[in-house]
Amino acid sequence: MENKKSNIIRLGLFVLSGLAILILSLFLIGRNQHMIGSHYILKARFQNVSGLRDGNNVRYAGIEVGTVDELRIIDDTTLEVLMLINSDMKKVIRKNALASIGADGLMGNKVVNIVPQPGQESYASDGDLLASRMAVDFDDIIRNLSGITGQVREIAQGLRTTVDRINTSQGIWKLLGDTSLDTRIRSTLANLDRASGNAQRMTVDLQEMVSDVKAGEGNLGMILRDSGMALQLQASIGQLEEVTRTANQLAIDLQKISGTVKADMDSGDGTLNLVLKDTALSGSISRTMLNVEKGTAAFQENMEAMKHNFLFRGYFKKQEKQKAKQQLP
Repeated sequence: MENKKSNIIRLGLFVLSGLAILILSLFLIGRNQHMIGSHYILKARFQNVSGLRDGNNVRYAGIEVGTVDELRIIDDTTLEVLMLINSDMKKVIRKNALASIGADGLMGNKVVNIVPQPGQESYASDGDLLASRMAVDFDDIIRNLSGITGQVREIAQGLRTTVDRINTSQGIWKLLGDTSLDTRIRSTLANLDRASGNAQRMTVDLQEMVSDVKAGEGNLGMILRDSGMALQLQASIGQLEEVTRTANQLAIDLQKISGTVKADMDSGDGTLNLVLKDTALSGSISRTMLNVEKGTAAFQENMEAMKHNFLFRGYFKKQEKQKAKQQLP
C-alpha cells in the first residue's frame, strides 16, 4: 500500500516536472529565445521605442537574427535596447549598421530592423552600440493626416465657392456661349502670326543693311568706308562756309546801300531820284529786282534743303551753336 502511494507521488512529481518544463519551453519559444546555440549582445538607443517589448524579433536586412532581450531607461530622453543576436552574425553585422524600430505589418508587433550601410567597417562585437534612427510614430502620422484632411477640406470648400461663383456669373456663361469668340480668337492669332512674320522680316532686312554698311556697300557704306568721299564732304562743307560768309557780307553791303539810298531820297539828290522819275528805267529796275528776289528765294530754298540733308545737318547745327555762344554775354 505504501509502495503504491509512493509510486503515485513519484508519478505526480514527474507529471508536474514535465508540465513545468513544457510551460518553460513554450515561454522561451514564445519569446523566440535561442535555447540551442550561442549568441552575443548588441545595443541601440532611442528616444521612443514605440511599444517595443522584450522578446520582439530583431531583423537584419529583413532576416530574423535575434530577439529583444531587455529595455533599459538611460535618462528621461534615452532608452537602451539590448538585443540577443545569433553568433553566426558576428561576421555579417558591421559597426556602422543602422538600427531602427518598425512594425511587423501595418498593425503587427514591433521589431528592430538592422540595416547595413555602405563602407568596410569592422564587424560588431559583443556589447557594441549601434547607431539608431528615429522610429516612425503612427500617432504623428495620424496627426499629420488629420492636418492634411483639414487642408483638403478647406481646399474643397474653396473649390465649391469658386464653382458657385462661376455658376452664378452671367459674364462667364455669356462669354462661353459666344459663338463668334472662336472666330475672333483665330483672327487675333492670325494677326499675331503676321505681325511676328513682319517683325522677323524687318529684323532680317536690318541685319542685311548693317552687313552692307560694314562691307562698304550702299551710299552710307561708301560714306563710312570711302576716304575720298569723306574728303569731298569736307570740301563741300568748306564751300558752304565760304558761301555763308559771302552771303553775310552781301547782306552788310545791301544794308549800307539801303542807308545811302534812304539818305538820297530824303535829300532829293542822287541818281535814285532820276531813276524814280524815269518810268522806263523804273520798270527795268523793277524787273531786275524781281529776278533778284526770285533768285534769292531759290537760294534760300536750297540752303533750307541743305540744312535738312543728313550730309550737312551736322555742319549747320555746329554753326548755330557757335552763334549762340557768341551771343552769350
